[in-house]
Amino acid sequence: MPRHPLPGAPRVPPPDLDRLSLSADTVAKLVVSWSALCEDERDSVIAATLVAGDLARLGAPPSILAAAARVIEDEARHVAVCATVLERLGAVAAEVPAEDRRRNVGDEPSIERRTALALVAGMGVGEPMSAGWFAAARQACRQPLLHWALTELLRDEARHGAFGIDAGRWLIRDWTEVQRRALWPGCVVEMEYFERRLGGPVTANEAIAPDPEEWAVGLLSPEQGCAAAIRAVERWVLPPLAQLGVLAPT
Repeated sequence: MPRHPLPGAPRVPPPDLDRLSLSADTVAKLVVSWSALCEDERDSVIAATLVAGDLARLGAPPSILAAAARVIEDEARHVAVCATVLERLGAVAAEVPAEDRRRNVGDEPSIERRTALALVAGMGVGEPMSAGWFAAARQACRQPLLHWALTELLRDEARHGAFGIDAGRWLIRDWTEVQRRALWPGCVVEMEYFERRLGGPVTANEAIAPDPEEWAVGLLSPEQGCAAAIRAVERWVLPPLAQLGVLAPT
């Protein structure tokens, strides 16, 4: 079977996967999960590319533009990682029409505000929440290929979140307190969107024993996934937002 080429350099090559070691039901669930993740990562390539162009138009310094270019390269590699997992599972990444993709960048008429929302909400919020989910899934995962893929995705997410905050800090450096606080609703929208992606919202403190086979391949229940994302918000999202002055109304 041909191997899907990976742009960039993963730390280690992808291990093989023995599909016969997994039940048909688990393989089917993995295909659904990794197909959705592949499309999320493709959306991230699009968003990062649009943000990089807007930062260039806004006069961002070379250091920020170089970091933005690396984010694009990372996201493209993430798509290839997901495609490799799907290939080993005997599936292919779906082709989603452009009009059906999530529109999270570009609807705001002000280039400065839309770029700030993409950086602070899209990256500063979304990427750490992804990192929290990936970390929890990787900790549970015992299957080598899937553990490899989760590691490849996780290693960039925290850095992408930091890029969003750092570039956002440059962009809104002259904004008023009112303008900064006005970014908070966009951050909430991103948190709620991510929670829905994980199957939430879920009842607080609801405990459901994980399925052993699903747990071993990094398939988290909605309760487990949302709990990991919420922990990430508390630890990695809210403190940087507060430092930027992007705060909830009091």
